[in-house]
Amino acid sequence: FSGIVVMNFFNEAFGNAARSIVGNGHLIKKIYLPRELFPVSSLWVAVVHFIPQLAVLLVACLLFGWRPGPLHIAAIVCGFVLIGLFSLGLGLLFTTANVFFRDAENIVDLIAMVATWASPVLYLWTMVRDATAEAGVPWVVDLYLTNPLTVAVELFHYGFWVPTTDHHGAWTVPPHLFSVWT
Repeated sequence: FSGIVVMNFFNEAFGNAARSIVGNGHLIKKIYLPRELFPVSSLWVAVVHFIPQLAVLLVACLLFGWRPGPLHIAAIVCGFVLIGLFSLGLGLLFTTANVFFRDAENIVDLIAMVATWASPVLYLWTMVRDATAEAGVPWVVDLYLTNPLTVAVELFHYGFWVPTTDHHGAWTVPPHLFSVWT
């Protein structure tokens, strides 16, 4: 559930930011406003929509005995900031492309759809590690773990899921996730 919440935030922030300039073209032509204002405001709208989802997640975690430590809270904040900055950056890139090439909007929808499956939202990251090792291409898991969405989802898992359950070794931290703090 924590992975779904963070991916909903990314998909909304990225999609809305990528469509913001074209969607507000009439306003941009009438008065001068900094163009970056529109993707940034789309990010803030996504944050407002993220808050109720986060509230439901917090209630569910509290009902199941969520006892986070300072590192868990820091992981949640880092994951949120990472998703916000990444979606804003991609949104700024694709909103520019969307002005010149209207088909870029279709690419945004494709990226949003693939991003959900290319991140460990509905599966463990260790499944990718094991499958790539078995296939003889262990470098693919390194590429997979460089995805900022994968890192943010794992930070949310660490912040919400780990302090809630006794996971008995089913979930492990990716090797690079906390290398700065260890």
